[in-house]
Amino acid sequence: MMMNLFYCTGLVAFVVIFLVSIFAPTKGQTRIWLWSILKVLFFSVLFCSWFTDNLVLKWILIEASTLFGALLISSSGTEKSFHVGWKFLLINSYALGLAFLGIVILLFASTPLENLEFASLKNGLVGQSGLLIETGILLTVYGYSGKLGLVPNHFWVGDTYAESPSQISSLIASFVPVSVVLAIRPLVNLEKEVNPHLINASNGLLFIGILTILYATLMLVSRDDIRRISAKVALFHTGMLTIFLRIDVSDDVFYFLLTSTILVKLLVFISMGILRMDAGKRNISQILNNESLSHKALYVYLLALLISFVFPLSPVFILDLKIVEIAILNHQFYLFLFPILGSVFFFIALNKVLPMVKLPNRDFNPSLYKILTIRYSFFWFSLLLTVGVGTYGLLFLMGKYL
Repeated sequence: MMMNLFYCTGLVAFVVIFLVSIFAPTKGQTRIWLWSILKVLFFSVLFCSWFTDNLVLKWILIEASTLFGALLISSSGTEKSFHVGWKFLLINSYALGLAFLGIVILLFASTPLENLEFASLKNGLVGQSGLLIETGILLTVYGYSGKLGLVPNHFWVGDTYAESPSQISSLIASFVPVSVVLAIRPLVNLEKEVNPHLINASNGLLFIGILTILYATLMLVSRDDIRRISAKVALFHTGMLTIFLRIDVSDDVFYFLLTSTILVKLLVFISMGILRMDAGKRNISQILNNESLSHKALYVYLLALLISFVFPLSPVFILDLKIVEIAILNHQFYLFLFPILGSVFFFIALNKVLPMVKLPNRDFNPSLYKILTIRYSFFWFSLLLTVGVGTYGLLFLMGKYL
């Protein structure tokens, strides 16, 4: 059931992003239909990767999204966006190159395969172990972690989300992490059978995931740009994905995690786009110098931050409850740290954004009223969908405690 919910939510989220880009584009955006085709191609290759277990085909589809993503990042037409597009292309291609090398090593180490499906590879590695297999898994997982944007290959994340139109940021942040995690999860589970040692790829993934969470939190303290703050929110949640990979949750919890990732990042970047367009500036210190601000634009951003961390019917809050449950049942008390880190991150972000409340309220910016109203409507639709999914997750995953 959760798997079908994930697929449906992915489709709905893309339709929302696509419609926003058509009917409420970023100011000055040209060749909208050309970029819309690229958005469809970007989503299509990632969506198709969700349904294949062919290791090589999955890699090809994810790599194809790198090219389409680099082009979309450049859609702003500025010199900086071209530089960021190239950075995105080079770092992601380098990381996926390592992942492909790891896949080749695993296929070489396996007994002759009937096909390139993961199940066939797993059967081919039954009873085998050794440095070659461990190296193959390590390279594949580490390479894919670069596509996720985890430390130390995170340098493309901030610039990508800060310099791209909000619809592009939402598209990349929502669909790239879930697609990569779907590719990594079978390998992490396989490694538990072939490499039970302390030093392995899954523990390494957990380590860089924790580093990513800490990095996002520490960098948030010095950020004044609402685009960069949104990027750090996305980076924090990407780091949290590695925690769930490591503790090996059930399929229902895993697909609920992917669903919540898509919805939360959709909300964050739609609301950020509304606030950015209405304020006319992106730095909070500059926004505070405005004579007034639409509190509707500000409150949707505050709501998005609330949903991203601590709102009781948010999917993220349900997942935090699940972490607490796992920590108690399995005596893994270090897991209590992660909901606490989420709360710390939220209060730092709230402390940065809340001063804008003191600005006098007004209606949306008159010159952008139609665009902002359309985005505002899509935000509330997405918010209601997110709360609905969170309520369902609470009843489905935690119903035995109610």
